[in-house]
Amino acid sequence: MAGTDAYGWQSRVYDLVIEPVNAPVRRVARRQVDLPPGAVVLDVGCGTGTALAEYASEGFEVLGTDQSPSMLEQARRRLRDAADLRLTDGPSIPFEDGRADLVLVSLLLHSVSRGEAAALLDEVARVLAPGGRVLVTDFGTVGLRFPRGVAMRAVTALAELAAGPRHAAHGLGYVRDGGLGGLLGPGWVVEREKHLAGGNITVTVLSPR
Repeated sequence: MAGTDAYGWQSRVYDLVIEPVNAPVRRVARRQVDLPPGAVVLDVGCGTGTALAEYASEGFEVLGTDQSPSMLEQARRRLRDAADLRLTDGPSIPFEDGRADLVLVSLLLHSVSRGEAAALLDEVARVLAPGGRVLVTDFGTVGLRFPRGVAMRAVTALAELAAGPRHAAHGLGYVRDGGLGGLLGPGWVVEREKHLAGGNITVTVLSPR
């Protein structure tokens, strides 16, 4: 990633501050997809590698990408030689066509522009193996349940602002434009959705049409 690493300071506190919130959501997401032995799991925007470590512990081959050198450094410390981790710049995914049986896209699409999010989904389709699935976890847009959903969205908004005005603007735009549903073209099928945290988070299983 060219220039300053926007997630440099976050990488040092991510597992302490954010991971306790993400872990329960990730456990629910994991239950949405069954994988055959030896499947290849690619985490796009893998952060500090917590999700990949769990899949690796189950015996799956794991791959990861991230735009933050600092996040990848933390992931490499966690996973050592258990994962193929690669630095990215923009929506391009540096793996060959049809490489992954499951692609994870967790809390990433809302953090980039609509154009980059759409391009990223195109790349995900390219690297997905025949019969593969995509597991997307991101902001929900179907309506928040009171009081939990409203409270969680307020906390989320503060976290988005802390990440910077540009990041916050992308997050607001993502929700305003219909979230994942507003990005999907006719080439995708939504197999199932699960709404968590009072509607604040949606876990979606996608497959190519």
